[in-house]
Amino acid sequence: MTSALDVAQVFLNFARDERRRLTNMQLQKLVFFAHGIHLGAFDGEPLIEEEVRAWDFGPVIPVLYEELRRYGRGNVEDDLVHELPPELHDSESSQMEAIRTAWASYKDMTAWQLSEISHLDESPWAQVWNQRRYAPIPDRLIRDYYRQHLDIQNAD
Repeated sequence: MTSALDVAQVFLNFARDERRRLTNMQLQKLVFFAHGIHLGAFDGEPLIEEEVRAWDFGPVIPVLYEELRRYGRGNVEDDLVHELPPELHDSESSQMEAIRTAWASYKDMTAWQLSEISHLDESPWAQVWNQRRYAPIPDRLIRDYYRQHLDIQNAD
């Protein structure tokens, strides 16, 4: 497991390499999607150690939100961490595989498009939001949703 800030930094690095920029909301959703992919593909093993909560615009990692809130709706301009952990330097690690998969799948989407995806019926966010707003989204809900989603993709 790694921190949400570390995972967000990897996405910022990918974006800079491709001359792109990311907002707080984009980073929130990308980190969440990578976490879901990791939970679904790697035996329920979490990618991030922090809690994910159901907020108005989708899943949010509060620790990451607090770090990024100063950017508002603008682009995140600064590095979040200066040194990534070893598993995020290993291009063959399960963590990097999940992050690369999320990046390849979602990098061209706006913050609002990513938010809409996170609001799909039966999504982990929707399951929690419809019962108890602002509550934690359990990893087991995220894992089960992404296992099903990954199985559907693999069947194609």
